[in-house]
Amino acid sequence: MSLLAQAIRTSVPEGPLGYPPVRVNIQGADGVGKSTFAAKSDDVIFLQSEDGLKYIEAPRLPVAMTWQDLLDQVKALANDPHEYKTLCLDTTDAASILAERHVCEKEGWESIETPGFGKGQVKVKEAWVRILDGLQVCHDIRKMNIILLSHVAVKPFNDAIHEPYDRWEMRCHKQVNSLIKDWVDFNLFANFEVNVQKDGSKNRGISYGNRALFTKFAAGYDAKSRVELPNKLNFEWSAFLEAYQAALAPQPQPKPKPAKKGAK
Repeated sequence: MSLLAQAIRTSVPEGPLGYPPVRVNIQGADGVGKSTFAAKSDDVIFLQSEDGLKYIEAPRLPVAMTWQDLLDQVKALANDPHEYKTLCLDTTDAASILAERHVCEKEGWESIETPGFGKGQVKVKEAWVRILDGLQVCHDIRKMNIILLSHVAVKPFNDAIHEPYDRWEMRCHKQVNSLIKDWVDFNLFANFEVNVQKDGSKNRGISYGNRALFTKFAAGYDAKSRVELPNKLNFEWSAFLEAYQAALAPQPQPKPKPAKKGAK
């Protein structure tokens, strides 16, 4: 049988909620409402790598104290019977601290920098591959949405064309950041909307607390979407889901123009 005969053309498979489950990373500053966004998603359960859900009502497993705790929790959601439709990891940067501790204990290192030349972070990346494999099972087999929440910090960015400049980046090491951004279908950036006004010789930022979710790359932050979404959405799960489903809906085809009658 020819290899080319195995080529298939299928639509995106729907999940139990009537839409294809998503893999999304929400990047955002402290206090912007990342956990609240995820808490509004469909039948969510939180995996906690930090204790940040005290004032949010949502199902959650106990705070993971070790990387193995997180692995065991992902394995349980992948294999055990349950009715949850969304898994949220809160947060990737806190989980990376657990991963670094796990690697150091396993390798007998005093710190993740002990082996030098970035070798420690290579091991951390390998640990993340394992947990993403488990999340992939939850997504593909259990048809669950996967939401990763990530804190950000202002970091220098070396542009290959322009001079270096500062931008918002995830707090994890760059190797883990790249791995996560490649794995998800939506890498979105949440922030408070700010207007900058000139005040004499200085700039003054003004914000009224409105929050937005940005879906496309900009100089100040990274973002991507595998389907065509509006550049900016209200920072709410319902707004994201509505835009996502609209992007997947069949687009109306233009009506063919009537043929012109030929000359007699």
